[in-house]
Amino acid sequence: MKQLCTLYSRLIRLSNKTLSPLLDLGIRLFMAKIFFTSGKLRLNDYLNGQWDNQITAFTDYHPIPGIPADIAAIAGTAGEIVLPILLAFGLFTRFGAAGLLTMTLSIQFLVPAEYEIANPDHYMWMLLLAVPLLKGGGVLSADFALRKFFCKKRA
Repeated sequence: MKQLCTLYSRLIRLSNKTLSPLLDLGIRLFMAKIFFTSGKLRLNDYLNGQWDNQITAFTDYHPIPGIPADIAAIAGTAGEIVLPILLAFGLFTRFGAAGLLTMTLSIQFLVPAEYEIANPDHYMWMLLLAVPLLKGGGVLSADFALRKFFCKKRA
């Protein structure tokens, strides 16, 4: 029985040291890709002189209540470019995750139902974004490296 407990303890340590950090990284990269891809499409509209498409989208297809369409388009595009980069690198991870979670909550719950952009996938996104929001970036993140560098004990 003792050998079984020892084996179990070793497997748990192995999981905590290798698999858990890889899972944290995988979640961050998965969510970053979703939002960055969307942001890249929005940015391409701007670069191609078709920014009116984004203004129209935030006016006619998915308006955010209380936010003018031109401001929502700029904020949405900036958020979908910058926040996923932070999340992917694990730099200010909680800030990036909070921003993307706020965007997802807005899409799911603030946009009027008649625009039909609510999506069951958003619930999974919210759950996945809650992981880095609550846990931080983990050991495979810039946050961890920076904390280790700046917070090490000085002799």
